[in-house]
Amino acid sequence: MPHISSKKLHKDYLQKIYGHFMSKLEGASKKGTAVSFFEDFLTPTEKIMFAKRFAVVYLLSKNLPPSYIAEVLLMSPATIYRMSLNKNIGKYSHAIRSLKLSDEMTWDLFEKIIRMGLPPKVGRGRWKFLYTK
Repeated sequence: MPHISSKKLHKDYLQKIYGHFMSKLEGASKKGTAVSFFEDFLTPTEKIMFAKRFAVVYLLSKNLPPSYIAEVLLMSPATIYRMSLNKNIGKYSHAIRSLKLSDEMTWDLFEKIIRMGLPPKVGRGRWKFLYTK
């Protein structure tokens, strides 16, 4: 779990730092060095959190049930429901718009990866986990 310092920055300083960070991030994406930029700044935990949040927004945009998303991404249902409520009030509209413009082949691969980890809904293998030690 990431640690956030209890010592808070003044709002003006925080806004300036955040604005500068976003402009550098935007510049990195235009130059094609965004991956390196994120590699330098994000810890492995932050990368996982960011990727999962991105996946949640995508799956919610496909109108999948929050309970299914929680099961697939191994996240708490409360987190998914909170993000679902935020989506319903329009919080992720820019992200969803950019997801719709992205390459469909990438998302097809993403969906296949997600479905590989799920047990079959019906059939012989459905209760297999109960019998394995």
